[in-house]
Amino acid sequence: MYQWSSYPTEEDGKPSGFPPHLQTIPKADDVSLWKLFNNLGILESQIIVQKVIPDTFLGKTADWILEKVRCAIEGTPEKGVTIKDVEEYNKWHRKSGTDIARGENIGHLDDWFSDRRFADQSLTGANPTTITRASPGLIKEFVEAARANGYNKWAETLPKVDPASLLVQDCSYFREAFGVGADDVLHHKQPASDDNWGCAAVTLYRLHPDGKLHPIAIVIDYKGTMAKSVTIFNKRMNPSDSTKGEAMDWPWRYAKTCAQVSDWFRHEISVHLTNSHFIEEAIIVATNRTIPMEHIVYKLLHPHWYKTLSLNAAGRASLVPQIMYDVVGASPEQASNYLRHAFEHFDFQGNYVPSQLGDRGFPSDPAGLEDPKYKNYPYAKNMTLMWTVIRKYVCSMLLTYYDQPRADQMVAEDPYIADWCREVQESGHIKTFPTIQTFDQLVDAVTMCIHLAAPFHTAVNYLQNFYQAFVAAKPSCLCSPPPARLADLQQYTERDLVAALPINRQRQWMLESIVPWLLSFKVGADRSLLNFALSQWSVYRRKTEPKEVEIRDVSEMFYLDLCRLAKLFYYNSKAMDEGAIPYMVMDPGMTAVSILI
Repeated sequence: MYQWSSYPTEEDGKPSGFPPHLQTIPKADDVSLWKLFNNLGILESQIIVQKVIPDTFLGKTADWILEKVRCAIEGTPEKGVTIKDVEEYNKWHRKSGTDIARGENIGHLDDWFSDRRFADQSLTGANPTTITRASPGLIKEFVEAARANGYNKWAETLPKVDPASLLVQDCSYFREAFGVGADDVLHHKQPASDDNWGCAAVTLYRLHPDGKLHPIAIVIDYKGTMAKSVTIFNKRMNPSDSTKGEAMDWPWRYAKTCAQVSDWFRHEISVHLTNSHFIEEAIIVATNRTIPMEHIVYKLLHPHWYKTLSLNAAGRASLVPQIMYDVVGASPEQASNYLRHAFEHFDFQGNYVPSQLGDRGFPSDPAGLEDPKYKNYPYAKNMTLMWTVIRKYVCSMLLTYYDQPRADQMVAEDPYIADWCREVQESGHIKTFPTIQTFDQLVDAVTMCIHLAAPFHTAVNYLQNFYQAFVAAKPSCLCSPPPARLADLQQYTERDLVAALPINRQRQWMLESIVPWLLSFKVGADRSLLNFALSQWSVYRRKTEPKEVEIRDVSEMFYLDLCRLAKLFYYNSKAMDEGAIPYMVMDPGMTAVSILI
């Protein structure tokens, strides 16, 4: 019943539009859209997707936008849309509080545009997974850009800064992943839609000893080298510098918008869609094809697949082609190239939490992350603890099947494990999945499968409404071409930033606003990771067979460990700087047991 889709090419020889996935969902696993998404959210989204928005749906939104556009056309641009207008509208027109932030979004903060809120999102936002230590090559380029463009203070300061404290969000690889040339303009126009532009931003930060992350410079669109790109440096040298001029620093605010556009694309298509949804689907299909249902690996993983296959199918059928491709600055072909690039470059073992944090320049253990400079990075602190707890649970459960003294030998001789590895690597095309020969390798691989489905997906999914529903804070594309010269960018005013945002595009604005809301409905208590552990413990509580007693004890341990994590996560959130947005998305009671919406 579990047949693979064609990959890397379709039957007609064209490149596959999506990574390897289930060709047809078996009836037993098929879940209707009405049981996947909130019903009201589906209805509203379907109306918007039609490309024509009736006034009866938009109501005051239509009146407000059209009045502003009319003023601009009639020669009174000072009455046109301003950022302040958008802020006010956002405050008084909110979606129902169905997410963990109870309907709040970043636009409700007076300083949503500030350096602090911009930087914090790399540590506690919807994508806290890609900020990494800057390479010597990139640091050298930034120093040269500072010298070439007259940023003398930064040119003097940067070489003296500890390189270990310099971090980047690096999207310079975008054009390679899109399959276009280094100088090509990232631009696309869907039929019946407006022109969209993309960008490949690179943002340099400094992590200060007190834990404050400060943006230093932004390449708004990396074109092979910084010498060929527009690079702007922050007027504020340190987090403690006056914030008085931040609101009116339009060139710098525009550059931060470019960085957010790049991160929107990277987060949605690579981090969220590929690294969680599609990698997990390849695991699900391969497991169903190779491992019997009575095998411990199948039993361990099956609870973490609830609704995933149907959810992914819905994404491939509608969310990606009808919505995502319509609001980004890349063609469907380029976006598909990028998606395949993300899938084929996913390092399964390299993304084990300790390895991934270490490779990005952070401590890979809870003790190392206790350093005060990491106090504002609760994602890393929480995820190392969660990985340890899940791994302990997986190890204990596997030992109910594999005998402790002979565990390595039993794993090495298990034909189903060997078949599983080959299936994932060859038919699933996850080349970095391990060829499992030892018990520890099996523990890590199963832990990773649960990690991607539960805490990882939760961390990168359920904050989307808070950070993306206010479109001005994180748009999916630019609505006007980015400047080709730094001198042009330095002349930018509020009108240029407004022109870059989809403020006058009713359908696009609503799409970018409603989809994060649709995807961020807080998981029901009955489908949380904590409730799963409690339910499993309850099922086995009165069992008397030796193996069942073992599972009962392991389930109790897992539940109690997760309860302890809930307290630790609360304290990690409280330990952040005053005024920080609480980071409780990974609370075990809010962490979904599987990839859910």
